[in-house]
Order: sequence, then structure tokens, then C-alpha cells
Amino acid sequence: MTTTECVRGERAGPQFTRKQFLEYAFVKGPLCAWWFRNLEQSLPLAEPDYKFLNGGCLIANHHEFLFTTHLLWEQLEYYKIMGAKVIRAMATDANHLMPRQLGGFEVGARIALLAPALRLNDIKLMIAFTNNHCPVPGDEKYAGNTPQVGDPTKVYYEILEPWYEGGYKENYLPFVKALITTVQRFGAQDVIFAWEPGNELHTPLNPEKFLSFYREATAFIKDLDPQTKLATGTMGMNHIDPGNPSSEVAAAVYELEEFDIITLHSYDFLLERDGSTGEYDRPVSVGDMPIDWDFELFRTMNLDKPVVMEEIGTSRILAPRWHNPDEPTRLVYEAGLIDFALRNGAVGWGPWSLTTQPERIGDGWRGPCSYPGMSLYETGGQPTDSPRARIEECYRSLPHPALSTLREKFPHLKI
Repeated sequence: MTTTECVRGERAGPQFTRKQFLEYAFVKGPLCAWWFRNLEQSLPLAEPDYKFLNGGCLIANHHEFLFTTHLLWEQLEYYKIMGAKVIRAMATDANHLMPRQLGGFEVGARIALLAPALRLNDIKLMIAFTNNHCPVPGDEKYAGNTPQVGDPTKVYYEILEPWYEGGYKENYLPFVKALITTVQRFGAQDVIFAWEPGNELHTPLNPEKFLSFYREATAFIKDLDPQTKLATGTMGMNHIDPGNPSSEVAAAVYELEEFDIITLHSYDFLLERDGSTGEYDRPVSVGDMPIDWDFELFRTMNLDKPVVMEEIGTSRILAPRWHNPDEPTRLVYEAGLIDFALRNGAVGWGPWSLTTQPERIGDGWRGPCSYPGMSLYETGGQPTDSPRARIEECYRSLPHPALSTLREKFPHLKI
């Protein structure tokens, strides 16, 4: 078949005009060839930003940081050793370290007082305005003991539905306004990495009430401070809408335009090695939050927001999996959880209660301080083989996979 016949369509098959043939031969063809030759540099880079958290990927969960000056410089030195550039703290005093709950102005003033030390160490704060287990002053009347949805044997003190139905307007919104404007007035806004409407808030029996509150609260916060990032402070979709792995309410929360960061909290989410993949990605216990639901939802939504494992860890004892906090089994499970989040696109990790001394300023049940033995703070950052130092090495080596860190630095464990 001649070129003329092809162009004129004198044979069966696709028909091209002479203009189309010449355009393909001299324009589109060369462009396609150039594109394929340069494909590697033409594709946009999709690597996660592992320096998202103020130049790092580690959050120091020190929930009472604003209410104690106990060992302040020790903590800041420890965070430098660990590579944590963000401290997550609560604006309400759940441990009752102060004689009374402080108002928004007082909490904002404490942030301003700490600002010079934070600047000196290049560390910023991530502040939750309220806590599901410790409301702002005056909101105690909206909180009480309630059984956990799905497991009524567990009872928690938390903020109840009437608060979400409008009670938050009475004390919470004025508290938030006073805190933010005080920080701004004292010129300390630069030490705030992100705000959170609250820690682990939810209305599990009526999730729509939580969504309605978040719509108003996020707009209120962003109106006061449009510059600072806003994080969800949420545990995961099973906390927002229990038992619903395709929750439209959770998706709507994550999609709120005011949110810059999505947070997840997960403890004792245990995975075993899947023979088909070679990875620890087969859940055997979802602990308190099946975060695999959330990661699947993020993929379905094509969510373009950074995801941070804001709280992560294993319990000190979890029978029958392990009976002592120093068992290698526990270490492997926690490393597997870290790596699971890493493979699914998380860009930050917040091991719970990342403090030097659990008996004085920390929680000795979860987090690195619940592992026995000498910490990296005590050795000035020099490696040691204590159970605590092993998990600390996993966190400070991120985004290097945690299981790889254990195999490389502690080969005698035969992990």
C-alpha cells in the first residue's frame, strides 16, 4: 500500500488526511520520542516529605509540657538527640499539675514564656486546644463517664454529646480565641507548628454531631489564625464512626478544607509477616484503632494531605503476646507498626510520652519510656543495647525502616 493510498483512505482501515499524516510524522512523532527519552525526569516526584515536621519526621508527645518546667532543659536536650523538632502538648491539664485549670490567656502566656527556649533549640509546638478526657475550664459539666462503643466493659471520662450540640460555644470558643490572640499579641506565633481543635474528640453514637462541630470549630480557628497549620487531632475513622470502614463522616472530616494535616493514633496494632509480600502487613490484632481502614480510605479518596501517626506505640505488657516490657517480641511488633505506616505514606511519627523520666513527667505504660534500661539521653546519644535504646534507635532513624534499623544495629537479636 502506498503512502498516497493510505492518506487518501483508498484501502480499508483507519483513514488519515495528508495534513494529519504530516503532523504526525514531523510534529507528534518527534515529540513522543523526546517524551519517552526524557520520561524519568519528566514525571513529577511523588516522594513523601519526611522533613514535614519542622525539618524532621518525629513528634515528641509530652502532653503536660505547658504545665511543668520540671526538667525543661533535659527534655529539650533529649529531643535534640532524638531528632524531634515538634513537641505535641495539650492546652488543658489532665494530670492536674497546676492548682486549677488555666484559662486561654494564661495558657497562651505560658507558651510565650517558653518561646525563647523553643527558638534556641529550633523546636515548635503542636497544641490541642482541648482534650476529650480533660475539657477547658467551665466545660466539666459537659463531661462524664461513658462506656466505650463496642466494648462496654471499658469506661472513659470524656466530653459528652450536649457539648457538641452547642455547649462548646460557651467556654471552648472563648478559650481558643484567648489562647491564640495571646500568643499573637506576645509575638510567639512563630513557635507554633500546628493547632488542633482537640485531642481524640468524637460522638461515636451520632458521628454527624462531631462533623458539625468540626466544621464550625475549624472555620473559627482559621479565621483567627489563617497562617498556622491545622491538624485533625483524630485517632482514626473507627473512633469517629465505630464499625464503619467506609465512613462518609470520616471522609468528610478529612476533606475539610481548613485541615492541613491528618492525624492517626494507634496502639497495639499488631502485624505478622505475610509470606506473599515478605512484609509485616497481616493484622493479627488491631489494638485500639484499625488504621488500615484509614489508609485504604485515603487511597480511595486520593487524599492530598500529609498523614502523621501522631500517637503510636505498644503497651508495656500485652498478654499473651508478651509478658515483660523488654521482650524482643514487643520490639518487633512495634517496629512492624512503624513500618506499616511508613509503607502506607505516613510522613511523621509521635511515640507516646517521649520523655526522659516516666516516673516524674511521663507515662510509663506506653512509649519509649515504658521500655526498661538506659535511654539515649543518658548516653548522650551514643548507641547502647538496652531495650529502651533499641526502640529509640528505630524512631530516631526514621524514615529508615524500623525493622531494618533493628537488623543493622542489633544483629544479635536475629530479627
